[in-house]
Amino acid sequence: QRLLAFARQQDLRAVSVDLRALIEGMVDLLERSLGPRVELRLDIPQGLPPARIDANQLELAILNLAINARDAMADGGRIDIKVMEYEATRDPMLSPGRYLKLSVADTGTGMSPEILQKAIEPFFSSKPLGKGTGLGLSMVHGLAVQLGGALQLTSKVGKGTCATLVLPVASSAPEAESAA
Repeated sequence: QRLLAFARQQDLRAVSVDLRALIEGMVDLLERSLGPRVELRLDIPQGLPPARIDANQLELAILNLAINARDAMADGGRIDIKVMEYEATRDPMLSPGRYLKLSVADTGTGMSPEILQKAIEPFFSSKPLGKGTGLGLSMVHGLAVQLGGALQLTSKVGKGTCATLVLPVASSAPEAESAA
């Protein structure tokens, strides 16, 4: 239990980041990772406030969610990545305030309510033996909580799954990217 708690506590560098620029900068990587049978669609409006996140960890989380979505669509399909603003007032999972919801939705096989309930448990995987560690969603959940947000999962068997990262809005302008 202590090992799992330690593994979920990542050393984060949470700064103000433009999610639109971050995700658009990942499109090539995502398309190559997803393959030709998966259509990737983005719905990220202009003028969103910046999020207070660790850009590198969020990129890994988005890639992880996209690969999970691809794996749920053996015959191909569509992945929609969407970002929208959200005001939390009476949400039991969040402190009141402004957030951004980053959703990764697929048209895959979906999960039953029983599997969905266990999906973020460490080492739980619905994938065949040798095809997943069961740590991906657990780590994405840990990242979201550590940033002051949440991970919300919805799914319907035969209709697909939607993983939504709820991320806090930053109080300052996005940091300029440093030269690589």
